[in-house]
Amino acid sequence: MTARHDINANQGETLNLHILYTDSNDDGIDLSSYTAEMKVKRTFLGDSSLLYLTQGGGITAGLTGSTGGITGGIFLNIDATGGSQTGGIRIIAGSTATSYIPDGRHHYDLEIKYSPTGETTRIVEGRFECDGETTR
Repeated sequence: MTARHDINANQGETLNLHILYTDSNDDGIDLSSYTAEMKVKRTFLGDSSLLYLTQGGGITAGLTGSTGGITGGIFLNIDATGGSQTGGIRIIAGSTATSYIPDGRHHYDLEIKYSPTGETTRIVEGRFECDGETTR
């Protein structure tokens, strides 16, 4: 079952989100054989991503897919501070990346893929609301 979580972000401010992926006993699931990706789009059916993050520091932002000066990515088996945690998923989008996200209500999801079989699981989805930045 896919979890639902709405994200409220500020344009031009670093987004730092930590999720703990657990089994039915609330034990962290070892994610060492997984890859992950997250997309933020204006609509569910849209082709263009406003923000695209992948495991290990892959990130593009904006409708043109900018990468210059952009930091962030998805880090697996990591706790909220960067230490080790089985089942921990840390999502970071630096301030430059979030500056490309337009003000408004968008949609996102986070999927993990089990590398040996290719089985993909959407673990969380929801609204991605971005408040515009006045000071630039």
